[in-house]
Amino acid sequence: MKMNVLPPPAMRNITLFMLALAALTACTSDTFVGSEEEERLAKGETPISFGFDVPAATRASGAEAATALGNQFIVYGEKSEDGATAPAAGNYVFPNYQVNYAANTAYTTTSNTKNWEYVGYTHSSEYQTNIKTKDGSSAAVGASNAAQTIKYWDYSATNYVFTAVSAQQSDISAGNVTIQKNTSGSTVFDKGYTVTLSDIADPTKLYFSDRQVISSGSGTDRTAPNAYGGNVTLTFRNAASQIRVGMYETIDGYEVKIKKFYYQKEANPAFATMSTPVTTNFTANVPNLSTANAATLTVTYYADGTRVNQPKIAVTGTAANYITLAGSGLAADVTLATAANSPTYDNSGSFTTVFPQESNDKNLMLKLDYQLYNSKTGETINVTGATAEIPAAYLQWKPNYKYTYLFKISRNTNGSTGQGVVGLYPITFDAVSIEAENGEAEYITTVSEPSITTFGVKAGKYQVDKDEYEAGSDIYATIKDGSSVVDFTLGTNVNVYLATTTDATNFPITEASVAESLAEISTGTKKITTTLKNTDGTTSFTAAPAKVTTVPTEDGLTTTINALKLTGAKATTATTAYVIEYIKTAATYNTTGDTYVDQTAFDAAGTLYSDADGTTVATYADSSTPYYKRVSLKTMGTYAYKVIRVAAAP
Repeated sequence: MKMNVLPPPAMRNITLFMLALAALTACTSDTFVGSEEEERLAKGETPISFGFDVPAATRASGAEAATALGNQFIVYGEKSEDGATAPAAGNYVFPNYQVNYAANTAYTTTSNTKNWEYVGYTHSSEYQTNIKTKDGSSAAVGASNAAQTIKYWDYSATNYVFTAVSAQQSDISAGNVTIQKNTSGSTVFDKGYTVTLSDIADPTKLYFSDRQVISSGSGTDRTAPNAYGGNVTLTFRNAASQIRVGMYETIDGYEVKIKKFYYQKEANPAFATMSTPVTTNFTANVPNLSTANAATLTVTYYADGTRVNQPKIAVTGTAANYITLAGSGLAADVTLATAANSPTYDNSGSFTTVFPQESNDKNLMLKLDYQLYNSKTGETINVTGATAEIPAAYLQWKPNYKYTYLFKISRNTNGSTGQGVVGLYPITFDAVSIEAENGEAEYITTVSEPSITTFGVKAGKYQVDKDEYEAGSDIYATIKDGSSVVDFTLGTNVNVYLATTTDATNFPITEASVAESLAEISTGTKKITTTLKNTDGTTSFTAAPAKVTTVPTEDGLTTTINALKLTGAKATTATTAYVIEYIKTAATYNTTGDTYVDQTAFDAAGTLYSDADGTTVATYADSSTPYYKRVSLKTMGTYAYKVIRVAAAP
């Protein structure tokens, strides 16, 4: 959402153009320019004024945007900043002024052009107590009966620096939120805020603006945003993150019911020790700090890169090693949905608020039991101890983002159906949708041990709500094995295939069906066939698959992690899909010596194949020779697969 004020051309003023609130919504950060209000000419100096205004689009305008900020914010501003130390007393411009919204009040005073006013307001003793500067003195005017005064642009100043914060007024008055403006630091980017929250404060109403610097040489057009003497642009970002979880299943002939989730209170536990059952809602091991706990937020600002001057929030408090979501949609015996676009959500799809954890280095560990039920025959199959891990790099929650984790259960599971036998194959998790004013992203994680996480990027934006990606996307895959991200070798322990089915209805391409196809000996009779695409940079991709160590993140930056990149993926069809294979350990075989077999064991070229995995055993010059080495399975291998479908571009 954006808020703007366009100053009357003849006025000599500074007007604050407030960009607010993409706060945990799917808004983007595009700049909108509103229509200019009626010109009101005045003589002499014109005061700084504040206001919100957005044209009718996807963002809230005027009063709605003001409501989101609780109809008020607190602005701090100084002029002629020349270092990291606190400004000289004469350089304070807005010493934590409160700016308040009232409908239909624009132009009733010279300092109000968009229904926002700061002049004349006084502050309660509670306000004075709970909003201070770093040295402990009040930064809110001084005495509680001292009124806020009008402010003018100083053309002798070299620059202005503005920051702002908005919290629920009742939380400030009650002392549940205290705000300390830090006026000095090691660099100018340290001059942020320290905010303490009680366990009953509402962090969803807490917003910090970007640090805005306007220099005297920024231009002469005062009507342009961020020009000296013109519009000052501030961007507010919510201090919290939000997450939700959904699940769906794709197992033909069965309904799937979740029975239990498991967790362990200790940090980074082994799956074997995750033994505390939960039947009422989704639970998994992942470090986090609940917003129901007291916390301290230290706000500084990024010093470089695409996030320069954006608030950087570090959170301290009593963190948990596991998360239990508030809803009951994924409680025991709830039958899961069967489609990704309408999964079964915890809490009916509502989000759970959590604090950011951009420095998180611990994985999400999921362990659960579920039941397969055939309504026609009454058959049940209980699958216990299915597990998965999502890499920490995809759990570094950022402020002002929404994360949706979608888990897909297929017959590819690593759970046990009894007697210690592991099957059906690994569960797959379709994971992590992120919505915020910077865009959206979606990660897709196969749940197994190992696990494969994928996401697609096109034209700099994450692809979301596709089944699964849009043609032209660059698709990245990260393999998680135990506690480590795999440093793989393409063509050795990682392969890319194009799978084709002769009957998409009765023989759909799934992780399990591809695994079975790759293990079959027969050629020519398979319902699903695979073609190796490790070096294909023409028919399937615009460049050959390759290992990379840098991948884009949802906020436009990058992170360092080992990944497979499929560049410019081309659309699949109803009968095709791409498949990524990871070989943790290959199966091994016994040879039992020369054994007579029937002539039909040879193919036309005289090549003999094993009866276990289709590898060549021997090639005879004379195809009539009825000998070959019989091969039997010695040890089972461990494999992980990820099926990827690519939709045609709209």
